[in-house]
Amino acid sequence: MHETEKILAVGYSVRHIVCSGSRAGYEMYAADAFGDVDTRRCAKKYFPLNPLQFQADVRLLEEEINKMDGIIIGSGFESADFGFLNAEDRRKILGNAPEKTKEVSNKAWLASRLDDFGIAHPLTCTGREIAEGEEKAKHLHYPAVVKPAYGGGGTANFFCNTEKELIRCAKQLPEFLYQEYIKGKHASVSLISSKREAVSVCLNEQLIGLDSLYAPGPFVYCGNVSPFVTKFSEQVCEIAEEIAMELGLTGSNGVDFVITDDGPFVIEVNPRFQGTLDTVELSTGLNLVDAHVKAVRGDLLVERAMAKKYAAKAIVFAKQGGVVVGNLDICGIVDIPEKGRIIKPGEPIATGIGIGDSRESAFAEALKNVERIFAFFTSQL
Repeated sequence: MHETEKILAVGYSVRHIVCSGSRAGYEMYAADAFGDVDTRRCAKKYFPLNPLQFQADVRLLEEEINKMDGIIIGSGFESADFGFLNAEDRRKILGNAPEKTKEVSNKAWLASRLDDFGIAHPLTCTGREIAEGEEKAKHLHYPAVVKPAYGGGGTANFFCNTEKELIRCAKQLPEFLYQEYIKGKHASVSLISSKREAVSVCLNEQLIGLDSLYAPGPFVYCGNVSPFVTKFSEQVCEIAEEIAMELGLTGSNGVDFVITDDGPFVIEVNPRFQGTLDTVELSTGLNLVDAHVKAVRGDLLVERAMAKKYAAKAIVFAKQGGVVVGNLDICGIVDIPEKGRIIKPGEPIATGIGIGDSRESAFAEALKNVERIFAFFTSQL
Protein backbone atom coordinates (compact mmCIF):
# COMPACT_ATOMS: atom_id res chain seq x y z
CA MET A 1 0.00 0.00 0.00
CA HIS A 2 1.14 3.53 -0.71
CA GLU A 3 0.31 6.71 1.12
CA THR A 4 -2.38 8.67 -0.70
CA GLU A 5 -0.74 10.99 -3.18
CA LYS A 6 -2.24 13.88 -5.11
CA ILE A 7 -1.64 13.35 -8.83
CA LEU A 8 -2.73 15.68 -11.65
CA ALA A 9 -3.28 14.10 -15.07
CA VAL A 10 -3.04 16.56 -17.98
CA GLY A 11 -3.91 15.71 -21.58
CA TYR A 12 -6.37 15.84 -24.45
CA SER A 13 -8.39 13.13 -22.70
CA VAL A 14 -7.31 11.72 -19.32
CA ARG A 15 -10.33 9.66 -18.22
CA HIS A 16 -8.44 6.36 -18.50
CA ILE A 17 -5.52 7.67 -16.42
CA VAL A 18 -7.65 9.34 -13.76
CA CYS A 19 -9.96 6.36 -13.26
CA SER A 20 -7.05 3.90 -13.13
CA GLY A 21 -5.21 6.06 -10.59
CA SER A 22 -8.36 6.41 -8.50
CA ARG A 23 -8.82 2.62 -8.44
CA ALA A 24 -5.23 2.31 -7.20
CA GLY A 25 -5.95 4.64 -4.29
CA TYR A 26 -4.35 7.85 -5.54
CA GLU A 27 -6.13 11.18 -5.14
CA MET A 28 -6.52 12.09 -8.79
CA TYR A 29 -7.03 15.50 -10.38
CA ALA A 30 -7.89 15.95 -14.07
CA ALA A 31 -7.27 18.56 -16.75
CA ASP A 32 -8.49 17.74 -20.27
CA ALA A 33 -10.67 18.88 -23.17
CA PHE A 34 -13.73 16.71 -22.46
CA GLY A 35 -14.68 16.62 -18.78
CA ASP A 36 -16.57 13.35 -19.24
CA VAL A 37 -18.93 12.13 -16.55
CA ASP A 38 -16.60 9.31 -15.49
CA THR A 39 -13.57 11.61 -15.49
CA ARG A 40 -15.28 14.02 -13.09
CA ARG A 41 -16.50 11.13 -10.93
CA CYS A 42 -12.99 9.73 -10.46
CA ALA A 43 -11.28 13.11 -10.04
CA LYS A 44 -11.10 15.10 -6.83
CA LYS A 45 -11.21 18.22 -9.00
CA TYR A 46 -11.52 18.84 -12.72
CA PHE A 47 -9.95 21.64 -14.80
CA PRO A 48 -11.22 22.23 -18.36
CA LEU A 49 -8.69 22.76 -21.16
CA ASN A 50 -9.34 24.38 -24.53
CA PRO A 51 -7.65 22.24 -27.21
CA LEU A 52 -6.98 25.39 -29.23
CA GLN A 53 -4.89 26.86 -26.41
CA PHE A 54 -3.58 23.91 -24.39
CA GLN A 55 -0.31 25.63 -23.58
CA ALA A 56 -1.93 28.78 -22.23
CA ASP A 57 -4.50 26.85 -20.18
CA VAL A 58 -1.88 24.63 -18.56
CA ARG A 59 0.09 27.70 -17.49
CA LEU A 60 -2.99 28.77 -15.55
CA LEU A 61 -2.70 25.56 -13.52
CA GLU A 62 0.69 26.49 -12.07
CA GLU A 63 -0.78 27.22 -8.63
CA GLU A 64 -2.62 23.88 -8.63
CA ILE A 65 0.53 22.05 -9.73
CA ASN A 66 2.30 23.46 -6.67
CA LYS A 67 -0.16 21.52 -4.49
CA MET A 68 0.38 18.19 -6.25
CA ASP A 69 2.69 15.32 -5.38
CA GLY A 70 2.90 14.16 -8.98
CA ILE A 71 1.98 15.10 -12.57
CA ILE A 72 1.17 12.68 -15.40
CA ILE A 73 1.33 14.19 -18.90
CA GLY A 74 -0.92 12.45 -21.42
CA SER A 75 -1.66 12.76 -25.13
CA GLY A 76 -1.87 16.14 -26.83
CA PHE A 77 1.20 17.53 -25.07
CA GLU A 78 3.93 15.68 -26.97
CA SER A 79 5.56 18.90 -28.17
CA ALA A 80 4.40 21.20 -25.37
CA ASP A 81 6.77 23.48 -23.49
CA PHE A 82 6.72 23.00 -19.72
CA GLY A 83 9.56 25.44 -19.19
CA PHE A 84 7.31 27.60 -17.02
CA LEU A 85 7.53 25.00 -14.23
CA ASN A 86 10.09 25.63 -11.51
CA ALA A 87 12.68 22.96 -10.67
CA GLU A 88 10.64 21.53 -7.80
CA ASP A 89 7.50 21.15 -9.90
CA ARG A 90 9.44 19.62 -12.81
CA ARG A 91 10.59 16.88 -10.43
CA LYS A 92 6.92 16.04 -9.87
CA ILE A 93 6.53 14.85 -13.47
CA LEU A 94 5.95 11.10 -13.33
CA GLY A 95 7.47 9.62 -16.46
CA ASN A 96 9.54 10.99 -19.28
CA ALA A 97 10.72 14.59 -19.06
CA PRO A 98 8.93 16.91 -21.54
CA GLU A 99 12.16 17.28 -23.53
CA LYS A 100 12.44 13.50 -23.88
CA THR A 101 8.77 13.19 -24.86
CA LYS A 102 9.16 15.90 -27.50
CA GLU A 103 12.26 14.27 -28.94
CA VAL A 104 10.85 10.74 -29.13
CA SER A 105 7.46 11.93 -30.43
CA ASN A 106 9.17 13.56 -33.41
CA LYS A 107 8.61 10.87 -36.05
CA ALA A 108 11.43 12.12 -38.28
CA TRP A 109 13.91 11.92 -35.40
CA LEU A 110 12.59 8.47 -34.46
CA ALA A 111 13.01 7.15 -38.01
CA SER A 112 16.66 8.18 -37.92
CA ARG A 113 17.20 6.40 -34.59
CA LEU A 114 15.47 3.24 -35.80
CA ASP A 115 17.91 3.26 -38.72
CA ASP A 116 20.75 3.42 -36.20
CA PHE A 117 19.27 0.46 -34.27
CA GLY A 118 18.73 -1.60 -37.44
CA ILE A 119 14.99 -1.94 -36.69
CA ALA A 120 12.55 -2.26 -39.59
CA HIS A 121 10.27 0.75 -40.12
CA PRO A 122 8.68 2.56 -43.07
CA LEU A 123 10.90 4.66 -45.34
CA THR A 124 10.34 8.21 -44.04
CA CYS A 125 10.98 11.59 -45.68
CA THR A 126 10.14 15.14 -44.75
CA GLY A 127 8.27 17.37 -47.16
CA ARG A 128 11.37 19.51 -47.45
CA GLU A 129 13.48 16.50 -48.54
CA ILE A 130 10.92 15.64 -51.22
CA ALA A 131 10.69 19.23 -52.47
CA GLU A 132 14.49 19.42 -52.70
CA GLY A 133 14.64 16.14 -54.64
CA GLU A 134 16.76 14.17 -52.18
CA GLU A 135 17.65 10.66 -53.33
CA LYS A 136 15.79 8.65 -50.66
CA ALA A 137 12.54 10.44 -51.47
CA LYS A 138 12.65 8.91 -54.96
CA HIS A 139 12.20 5.46 -53.43
CA LEU A 140 8.76 6.16 -51.96
CA HIS A 141 6.01 3.97 -53.42
CA TYR A 142 2.34 4.84 -53.75
CA PRO A 143 0.14 5.31 -51.96
CA ALA A 144 2.34 7.17 -49.47
CA VAL A 145 1.14 8.09 -45.99
CA VAL A 146 1.26 11.77 -45.00
CA LYS A 147 1.28 12.67 -41.30
CA PRO A 148 2.35 15.47 -38.94
CA ALA A 149 5.76 15.11 -37.30
CA TYR A 150 4.05 15.25 -33.89
CA GLY A 151 0.77 13.95 -32.55
CA GLY A 152 -1.05 10.65 -32.32
CA GLY A 153 -4.43 9.18 -33.03
CA GLY A 154 -4.06 9.37 -36.82
CA THR A 155 -6.58 12.20 -37.14
CA ALA A 156 -4.45 14.30 -39.50
CA ASN A 157 -3.02 11.41 -41.57
CA PHE A 158 -3.94 10.90 -45.22
CA PHE A 159 -2.76 9.26 -48.47
CA CYS A 160 -0.91 10.66 -51.45
CA ASN A 161 -1.65 8.41 -54.44
CA THR A 162 0.61 9.85 -57.16
CA GLU A 163 4.01 11.53 -57.48
CA LYS A 164 2.35 14.74 -58.65
CA GLU A 165 0.11 14.77 -55.59
CA LEU A 166 3.06 13.99 -53.32
CA ILE A 167 5.19 16.87 -54.64
CA ARG A 168 2.29 19.32 -54.32
CA CYS A 169 1.68 18.24 -50.70
CA ALA A 170 5.39 18.38 -49.89
CA LYS A 171 5.55 22.00 -51.03
CA GLN A 172 2.43 22.93 -49.07
CA LEU A 173 3.32 20.90 -45.96
CA PRO A 174 7.15 20.84 -45.76
CA GLU A 175 7.15 19.97 -42.04
CA PHE A 176 4.92 16.92 -42.50
CA LEU A 177 6.31 13.42 -42.94
CA TYR A 178 5.81 11.21 -45.98
CA GLN A 179 6.07 7.49 -45.33
CA GLU A 180 6.01 4.22 -47.17
CA TYR A 181 2.62 2.55 -46.65
CA ILE A 182 2.98 -0.82 -44.93
CA LYS A 183 0.05 -3.22 -45.31
CA GLY A 184 -0.59 -5.54 -42.40
CA LYS A 185 -2.18 -5.88 -38.98
CA HIS A 186 -1.98 -2.84 -36.71
CA ALA A 187 -0.71 -3.63 -33.22
CA SER A 188 0.90 -1.99 -30.22
CA VAL A 189 2.97 -3.08 -27.25
CA SER A 190 2.24 -1.61 -23.83
CA LEU A 191 5.42 -1.35 -21.74
CA ILE A 192 6.45 -0.45 -18.23
CA SER A 193 10.04 0.80 -18.06
CA SER A 194 12.47 1.75 -15.33
CA LYS A 195 15.99 3.06 -15.71
CA ARG A 196 17.35 -0.48 -15.66
CA GLU A 197 14.78 -2.58 -17.54
CA ALA A 198 11.68 -2.57 -19.75
CA VAL A 199 8.87 -5.12 -19.53
CA SER A 200 6.24 -5.72 -22.21
CA VAL A 201 2.93 -5.86 -20.38
CA CYS A 202 0.65 -6.71 -23.32
CA LEU A 203 0.56 -6.93 -27.11
CA ASN A 204 -2.64 -5.36 -28.43
CA GLU A 205 -4.55 -5.35 -31.68
CA GLN A 206 -5.32 -1.82 -32.87
CA LEU A 207 -8.61 -0.87 -34.49
CA ILE A 208 -7.86 1.76 -37.12
CA GLY A 209 -10.20 3.75 -39.36
CA LEU A 210 -13.32 1.58 -38.93
CA ASP A 211 -16.24 2.77 -41.07
CA SER A 212 -18.68 1.03 -38.70
CA LEU A 213 -17.59 3.44 -35.94
CA TYR A 214 -17.64 6.42 -38.34
CA ALA A 215 -13.93 7.06 -37.97
CA PRO A 216 -13.22 10.47 -39.57
CA GLY A 217 -10.18 9.18 -41.45
CA PRO A 218 -8.46 5.97 -42.65
CA PHE A 219 -5.82 6.08 -39.90
CA VAL A 220 -7.90 7.27 -36.93
CA TYR A 221 -7.48 5.22 -33.75
CA CYS A 222 -10.85 3.58 -32.93
CA GLY A 223 -9.86 1.34 -30.03
CA ASN A 224 -8.19 -2.02 -29.58
CA VAL A 225 -8.44 -5.62 -28.44
CA SER A 226 -6.14 -7.14 -25.81
CA PRO A 227 -4.32 -9.43 -26.07
CA PHE A 228 -3.25 -9.84 -29.69
CA VAL A 229 -1.75 -13.23 -30.53
CA THR A 230 0.56 -13.66 -33.51
CA LYS A 231 3.52 -15.86 -34.42
CA PHE A 232 5.62 -12.69 -34.08
CA SER A 233 4.44 -11.88 -30.52
CA GLU A 234 7.76 -12.60 -28.82
CA GLN A 235 9.78 -10.76 -31.47
CA VAL A 236 7.51 -7.72 -31.34
CA CYS A 237 7.75 -7.50 -27.54
CA GLU A 238 11.53 -7.85 -27.63
CA ILE A 239 11.81 -5.04 -30.21
CA ALA A 240 9.59 -2.79 -28.09
CA GLU A 241 11.69 -3.46 -24.99
CA GLU A 242 14.91 -2.76 -26.91
CA ILE A 243 13.53 0.55 -28.16
CA ALA A 244 12.40 1.62 -24.68
CA MET A 245 15.85 0.95 -23.23
CA GLU A 246 17.77 2.48 -26.13
CA LEU A 247 15.68 5.66 -25.90
CA GLY A 248 15.86 5.82 -22.10
CA LEU A 249 12.09 5.79 -21.54
CA THR A 250 10.52 5.37 -18.10
CA GLY A 251 7.04 4.53 -16.87
CA SER A 252 4.19 3.56 -19.20
CA ASN A 253 5.13 3.75 -22.88
CA GLY A 254 3.84 2.23 -26.10
CA VAL A 255 5.29 1.14 -29.43
CA ASP A 256 3.02 0.91 -32.49
CA PHE A 257 3.65 -1.71 -35.17
CA VAL A 258 2.29 -2.98 -38.44
CA ILE A 259 2.76 -6.75 -38.58
CA THR A 260 3.09 -8.16 -42.09
CA ASP A 261 3.46 -11.76 -43.26
CA ASP A 262 7.22 -11.18 -43.25
CA GLY A 263 7.46 -9.62 -39.80
CA PRO A 264 6.90 -6.41 -37.79
CA PHE A 265 7.56 -2.80 -38.77
CA VAL A 266 7.74 -0.08 -36.11
CA ILE A 267 5.41 2.84 -36.91
CA GLU A 268 5.82 5.15 -33.92
CA VAL A 269 6.63 5.35 -30.22
CA ASN A 270 4.28 6.91 -27.68
CA PRO A 271 6.36 8.06 -24.67
CA ARG A 272 3.24 8.43 -22.49
CA PHE A 273 0.11 6.55 -21.42
CA GLN A 274 -1.78 5.02 -24.34
CA GLY A 275 -5.45 4.45 -25.11
CA THR A 276 -4.83 0.73 -24.64
CA LEU A 277 -4.80 1.22 -20.85
CA ASP A 278 -8.47 0.17 -20.55
CA THR A 279 -8.20 -3.19 -22.28
CA VAL A 280 -4.74 -4.02 -20.91
CA GLU A 281 -6.00 -3.59 -17.33
CA LEU A 282 -9.20 -5.56 -18.00
CA SER A 283 -7.26 -8.34 -19.72
CA THR A 284 -4.35 -8.70 -17.30
CA GLY A 285 -5.72 -7.43 -13.99
CA LEU A 286 -2.80 -5.01 -13.62
CA ASN A 287 -3.20 -1.39 -12.55
CA LEU A 288 -1.03 0.54 -15.00
CA VAL A 289 -1.01 3.87 -13.19
CA ASP A 290 0.24 2.20 -10.01
CA ALA A 291 2.83 0.24 -12.02
CA HIS A 292 3.86 3.46 -13.78
CA VAL A 293 4.37 5.38 -10.51
CA LYS A 294 6.33 2.53 -8.92
CA ALA A 295 8.59 2.16 -11.96
CA VAL A 296 9.33 5.89 -12.06
CA ARG A 297 9.62 6.47 -8.33
CA GLY A 298 11.07 3.24 -7.02
CA ASP A 299 12.57 1.48 -10.03
CA LEU A 300 10.10 -1.37 -9.32
CA LEU A 301 8.86 -3.32 -12.31
CA VAL A 302 5.95 -5.69 -12.80
CA GLU A 303 6.47 -9.18 -14.17
CA ARG A 304 5.55 -9.74 -17.82
CA ALA A 305 1.77 -10.11 -17.53
CA MET A 306 -0.37 -13.03 -18.63
CA ALA A 307 -3.74 -12.25 -20.16
CA LYS A 308 -6.62 -13.73 -18.15
CA LYS A 309 -9.36 -12.77 -20.64
CA TYR A 310 -9.93 -10.76 -23.79
CA ALA A 311 -11.01 -7.12 -23.62
CA ALA A 312 -12.09 -4.77 -26.40
CA LYS A 313 -12.82 -1.06 -26.68
CA ALA A 314 -14.53 0.67 -29.60
CA ILE A 315 -14.61 4.47 -29.86
CA VAL A 316 -17.77 5.79 -31.50
CA PHE A 317 -17.49 8.94 -33.64
CA ALA A 318 -20.23 11.26 -34.85
CA LYS A 319 -20.89 10.89 -38.58
CA GLN A 320 -22.95 14.07 -38.41
CA GLY A 321 -23.22 16.71 -35.74
CA GLY A 322 -25.76 15.95 -33.04
CA VAL A 323 -26.64 15.86 -29.38
CA VAL A 324 -26.56 13.23 -26.63
CA VAL A 325 -30.23 12.68 -25.76
CA GLY A 326 -30.00 10.04 -23.03
CA ASN A 327 -28.01 8.94 -20.01
CA LEU A 328 -24.98 6.93 -21.18
CA ASP A 329 -23.70 6.38 -17.65
CA ILE A 330 -24.26 2.63 -17.85
CA CYS A 331 -22.09 -0.47 -17.50
CA GLY A 332 -19.93 -1.15 -20.54
CA ILE A 333 -19.63 2.48 -21.67
CA VAL A 334 -16.75 4.84 -20.80
CA ASP A 335 -15.73 8.35 -21.87
CA ILE A 336 -19.31 9.24 -20.95
CA PRO A 337 -20.66 12.57 -22.24
CA GLU A 338 -23.28 14.33 -20.17
CA LYS A 339 -26.84 14.38 -21.52
CA GLY A 340 -27.32 17.36 -23.80
CA ARG A 341 -23.70 17.61 -24.97
CA ILE A 342 -23.43 18.83 -28.56
CA ILE A 343 -20.94 16.83 -30.60
CA LYS A 344 -19.56 17.97 -33.95
CA PRO A 345 -18.99 15.72 -36.99
CA GLY A 346 -15.89 13.56 -36.55
CA GLU A 347 -15.71 14.04 -32.79
CA PRO A 348 -15.85 11.04 -30.41
CA ILE A 349 -19.18 10.40 -28.69
CA ALA A 350 -18.29 7.65 -26.19
CA THR A 351 -16.52 4.28 -25.98
CA GLY A 352 -17.99 0.76 -25.82
CA ILE A 353 -16.18 -1.86 -23.71
CA GLY A 354 -16.42 -5.64 -24.06
CA ILE A 355 -14.94 -8.57 -22.11
CA GLY A 356 -14.96 -12.24 -23.12
CA ASP A 357 -13.15 -15.55 -23.30
CA SER A 358 -12.22 -14.95 -26.94
CA ARG A 359 -11.42 -12.07 -29.22
CA GLU A 360 -14.75 -12.54 -30.98
CA SER A 361 -16.89 -12.53 -27.83
CA ALA A 362 -15.14 -9.48 -26.35
CA PHE A 363 -15.49 -7.50 -29.57
CA ALA A 364 -19.14 -8.56 -29.97
CA GLU A 365 -19.91 -7.26 -26.46
CA ALA A 366 -18.14 -3.98 -27.24
CA LEU A 367 -20.28 -3.60 -30.37
CA LYS A 368 -23.46 -4.17 -28.34
CA ASN A 369 -22.43 -1.21 -26.21
CA VAL A 370 -21.67 0.76 -29.37
CA GLU A 371 -25.30 0.25 -30.39
CA ARG A 372 -26.42 1.61 -27.03
CA ILE A 373 -24.29 4.71 -27.64
CA PHE A 374 -25.86 5.24 -31.08
CA ALA A 375 -29.33 4.84 -29.52
CA PHE A 376 -28.72 7.84 -27.25
CA PHE A 377 -27.24 10.11 -29.91
CA THR A 378 -29.40 12.07 -32.34
CA SER A 379 -27.98 13.82 -35.39
CA GLN A 380 -29.52 17.27 -35.29
CA LEU A 381 -26.86 19.70 -36.46
